Amino acid sequence: MWKLVIADDERLIVKGLSKMIDWESLNVEIAGVAYDGEQLKRTIEYADPDIVLTDIMMPYMTGLELLHWYNARGGKAKFIFVSGYQEFSYVQEALKNGAVDYLLKPVGEKELEEAVRKTICAIERQNTVEIFDEKKDEFQTLFEGINNGRNYENEELYRVFRSAHMTFEDCFFVGVCAGICPDEAARLAGESFGHFNLLRFSVFNKLNGAFGMRRLGFVIRKDQDCIHIVGVFPNRDRDVFMDKYVNPIRREVEEECGVRLCMGVGGAVQEPSGILQSYKEARFAFGLYPFEEQPVIDFADIHHDYSVSFEDFTGSVEAAFRAIISKDPQVLDKIDQVMENVENIHYGNWKAVVMRTMIFTGDLGMKLSQYRLLDVDFYRMQDCLQKQVESQHTMSGLRRCIHEHYADLIQQVYAKGRSQDKVLIEDVKNYIREHYMEDLSIRELAEVACVSQNYFSAMFKKETGQNYKAYLTSIRMEEALRLLQETDLKTYEIGEKVGYNNVRRFVDAFKQIYAMSPMEYKKSMKRGGDST
Repeated sequence: MWKLVIADDERLIVKGLSKMIDWESLNVEIAGVAYDGEQLKRTIEYADPDIVLTDIMMPYMTGLELLHWYNARGGKAKFIFVSGYQEFSYVQEALKNGAVDYLLKPVGEKELEEAVRKTICAIERQNTVEIFDEKKDEFQTLFEGINNGRNYENEELYRVFRSAHMTFEDCFFVGVCAGICPDEAARLAGESFGHFNLLRFSVFNKLNGAFGMRRLGFVIRKDQDCIHIVGVFPNRDRDVFMDKYVNPIRREVEEECGVRLCMGVGGAVQEPSGILQSYKEARFAFGLYPFEEQPVIDFADIHHDYSVSFEDFTGSVEAAFRAIISKDPQVLDKIDQVMENVENIHYGNWKAVVMRTMIFTGDLGMKLSQYRLLDVDFYRMQDCLQKQVESQHTMSGLRRCIHEHYADLIQQVYAKGRSQDKVLIEDVKNYIREHYMEDLSIRELAEVACVSQNYFSAMFKKETGQNYKAYLTSIRMEEALRLLQETDLKTYEIGEKVGYNNVRRFVDAFKQIYAMSPMEYKKSMKRGGDST
């Protein structure tokens, strides 16, 4: 059996990958797991795996650093990297250093199995070459690497490629990934899936023909949403190949088929050995359409700044919640800021954007329900929102969807005629009544209200006419009065029961409200009883 090691600094991901597919059916056994770079290094040394499935970014030693270390010692295992788009530059370097593939989080069952099958084939191919010292056609190897597990398509595409008798002298190669724009594809599929399938088939055929008839490229893979082409252009046109060849073909097919197309373009490479990398870059660029919404996205033009952290995102969600409950006039700007942070964190990973959007809207909705600020069924509202979110296929559309959702929701909250501050203060007052015997701080009470300490003080005074300390003292004194009337507890014992560790402070507070000490009050009760 092939031995596999899995590594990720998130234990849940390691557990999920371990159970995602039937490893035994692939003749693979999990020989070890690791949760950081150093641990992975030790695991590789003792397990001697055939395959390493690892995250790029890990503590102590990144996956890339580990790959360099492993290559330096002459290791034979094949690496599959798992990554967010944020680390694509690292993945790019990893592929150049021998990694077989990379998978984007969240990883799907189908893509994981396909990557493992491809890796096993790469190992077997390597072993065959080592034994027989055979040298395969470089383009055949390229087709096998890209279409592993899809043998019929691989053989058919390679046969068509060979029959074209293309010449590559004084030419360079460019990966091109093309398909119907995702938002238009979704609309067309919704109107008639049968018609959409025919249209997609026609688009792929026309793209194939446009490149093939002009001897400008050949198809290396066909997916559900796009077709992958290796463009072959004269070296003399290296600076103008987009305007001279790629864009005219795109516009030609758009006009013939009556649809908008999107194209992702990889880097230009001189040798066939670089085509695989350019193919991956083109696929990545094509996947950026929801964010860029451009007909042609050149990988070389992608310069995204990943400076926003998850802490920034969490802070923006909290700010949005506070803005809603405090009737901040800038509340929708706060919502827009949350969506901007979602885009910055998950730029390039549309699945993650959708997932993060549903998580934060669910958290906000649940909080509003807990504070009794919603009259609608939270779960039904969230189900409806999820359908709207999943129907979006661009970032601008998703931003607009969320903005409109909260514009309506906030109007519902404010139209109830209830003061949100009153609701929050009632919760705080109930909390004080339940915890008056504890050493309550303004910080703790502000957290109960989910607002800042400064805002809490002003809000409490506005709604009750007194500050929170005075209210807390009045609750404590009411209880002290009851204990004086109904028990024989000593003064210091009553003080402790109502939250005073210092008996002098308790007596002073009691006198300030009742104009007499607890002992004097006790005596007055006895005199009143004697006179009756």
